Amino acid sequence: MALPIPPSPPSFPRVPVQQASLASGLVLDARRAVFLPAQRILAVADLHLGYAWVQRQRGALLPIDIPDDTADRMVELQRDYSPKQIVILGDIVHQALPLPAIRTVIRELCERLTAASELIFCLGNHDRQLESLIASEKLPVRWAIEWRTEGWLWHHGDRVDVDVSLRMDAVEPIRVMGHEHPSVRLSDRVASSVKAPCFLVSDRLVILPAFSRWAAGCTIGQQPFMSQQARETAFPWVYACMGARLLKIPWWMAVLRTAL
Repeated sequence: MALPIPPSPPSFPRVPVQQASLASGLVLDARRAVFLPAQRILAVADLHLGYAWVQRQRGALLPIDIPDDTADRMVELQRDYSPKQIVILGDIVHQALPLPAIRTVIRELCERLTAASELIFCLGNHDRQLESLIASEKLPVRWAIEWRTEGWLWHHGDRVDVDVSLRMDAVEPIRVMGHEHPSVRLSDRVASSVKAPCFLVSDRLVILPAFSRWAAGCTIGQQPFMSQQARETAFPWVYACMGARLLKIPWWMAVLRTAL
C-alpha cells in the first residue's frame, strides 16, 4: 500500500524590499545599500571578504564551510538597479593576505559584477596591500582613496585628510561613507531586544551599515564613533534594516531605546 503523499509546505509571498528616498535623491535599500538614480551609482560598504580565513590564519577556529553569499547579494542588487557604476566604500577585504581562498572570493566578485557595471574600490583601513593584489590578479576594477562625482563624495571614512580637501571646495559635496558599522538596539522594555544594522542620515553625510554578515555593528549611543566627521555630525534620523524592511527612527529615540 502506497503511503500518502504529505502536503506541500505552505508558500509565502516574498516580502518586497523596502526603500527610502532622501531629499538629496539618494535611495536607501534595506539590503544595506544605497542607489543614486541621477548618476546610476550603487554603493555598499565594508564587505570584509575573507573574514573567516583571516581569523583562522590568526589562530581562531572559525568555520570555513559556511558559503559567503556576498557576491550573490551584490549581483541581486545589480540586477534590480542596473547601475552604471558600483562603488564599494572600503574594507573590501578583512585583510589582504596572500591566501588562495581570499584571492578566489575577490576575483569572483569582480568577474561577476564587471560584466554589467564599472566597479570602483574606495580603499579603507583594512585594505592595505589590496592594490598589489588587484594588480597581480589583473582584476577589472578601479581603485582610489575617494571617488568624487557631481555633488557627491564617496569614501570609506577613516581618513581625516578627506575633510581637509572638502573645505577647499566652493560647495561642500554630500558625503557617503562606511567604516562605522552602525547598528541600533531596539527593545520592547520587557524581555526581547534586537540589534539591527542601520543607516545614519544627515543633510550632508550618510553612513552605511556594514554589508558583511560577519561584521558586528557598533551600537549607537553605547560606542563612540571612530571618525572625526561622524563625531562632528548630528544625525536626525536612523534607518534600521529589519530584514526586508526599513524602520525610520528619530536619533533621540534610537539612543533612548538602546539605553533601556
